[in-house]
Amino acid sequence: MLALGIALATVVLLFLSGLLYQWIGGWRDRKRLIGGGRLVDIGGGRQLYVIERGQGGPSVVFESAFGATSLNWMEIQEALAEKVHTVAYDRCGLGWSSEAVSERTPRQIADELRRLLGAMGVPRPWILVGHSFGGLVMQRFALHYPDETAGVVLLDPMRTEEWPPVNPAQRGRLERALRLTKLGEHCSRLGLTRLAARSHLCGSRRLSGWLIRLAGARGEYLAGRLDAEISKMPARVRPSIAAHWSTPRFYRGLRAHLRAVPATVVEMHAAEPIRAAPVVVITPGNPRPMAELERFGPRNKQIVARDSGHWVHLDEPELVIRTILDLVERVRAGERTSAASGAVLQGADS
Repeated sequence: MLALGIALATVVLLFLSGLLYQWIGGWRDRKRLIGGGRLVDIGGGRQLYVIERGQGGPSVVFESAFGATSLNWMEIQEALAEKVHTVAYDRCGLGWSSEAVSERTPRQIADELRRLLGAMGVPRPWILVGHSFGGLVMQRFALHYPDETAGVVLLDPMRTEEWPPVNPAQRGRLERALRLTKLGEHCSRLGLTRLAARSHLCGSRRLSGWLIRLAGARGEYLAGRLDAEISKMPARVRPSIAAHWSTPRFYRGLRAHLRAVPATVVEMHAAEPIRAAPVVVITPGNPRPMAELERFGPRNKQIVARDSGHWVHLDEPELVIRTILDLVERVRAGERTSAASGAVLQGADS
């Protein structure tokens, strides 16, 4: 009985220690890492974390892929900020922003983004830049708010034909991902994901290496893919990435996005083309360029990034920067023409 009591006491102590470690770590993360941007109230008890850089219109607004945050755009944003005003933010449920209270479909997210830009007082129209899932969000935004959209740049936008319900064969993949987010949420409450993330991104990797090997071939494959992408980002963002991956909120937010995939596909698979603004689609040479570009709109252009994978802006940032700046100059030339004829651009709604 004594041995059993000691074992139970040890388990309870470890459990409470994990909870305390997680709470203290989360508090320290927010104190140390959130200062690069600010939280903006968009109503309904929601705040979005935003990083604003540069001056001069038209403002360039970034939208990230599944699970990605404003950190994904850091180098692109800093380069563009030398010539134009830029806005990168964390969607509800991700990064430092509030938890999601609505379904994570492009329609809902585009509405939240518009509220953010209005609350910030960013003059319109805007150039919208979206990667992967973020590309669908920016498509929806341009369709709903054509008068506020100056141009659109889509970086390998999510291909709806590859996801359920259009592609039922992928349902099992989606369900596995949802189960992993559940596991991640439980582990994060006890500080286990914090230990692993900090070891892998900010430490010696001994602990994370042991956990990856314990997970088997699948764990090693996923870790390898994450490493391949994170290694392309500035080293200074790693503590923030580790902080994001350490919280239960991150896994709940990711799960909310994954649960909305079927509704997203239904919403966007047959979306009408964007007619009010030029659209530039940048696609990697591997696996394949986009076909049927007319579905994006009559004023479309495709650029093939031959040395890129899916994360085009990390593989060929210079190409993405040149493409955005080219569109900025085209919009500015149009503004000069409008100004000469007496037209006046209005500010964003508050």
